[in-house]
Amino acid sequence: MQVEQSITLNFSSIKTIDDLYDELAFHLGFPDFFAHNMDAVIDCMFGIRYPDEGMTKISVSQSGYLSLNIKNFSRANIELKDSIIYIVEFVNYKYQFKGLEPAILLCFIK
Repeated sequence: MQVEQSITLNFSSIKTIDDLYDELAFHLGFPDFFAHNMDAVIDCMFGIRYPDEGMTKISVSQSGYLSLNIKNFSRANIELKDSIIYIVEFVNYKYQFKGLEPAILLCFIK
């Protein structure tokens, strides 16, 4: 397992689902046409292993991983907790469906 990229989201400053989308877009470098909804987040994050598609500004290799570090997860409201877990789960499922290993690892930190 090789973690090739790492970003940190601080949930003490993320209060709404739009804040979450904005933070992910900022840290991962989503394109200007990003639509600020769950499907768009999943589509963009799935592009982390396909840099030629231009969906993220950071990328990992076909066997590499992104460590998504989550600070203050316990302080987040249930909608935000469910959303970030669902997003990562679905992106990783799409990779597994293609016969690849999951690309995103969640790491909860204080």
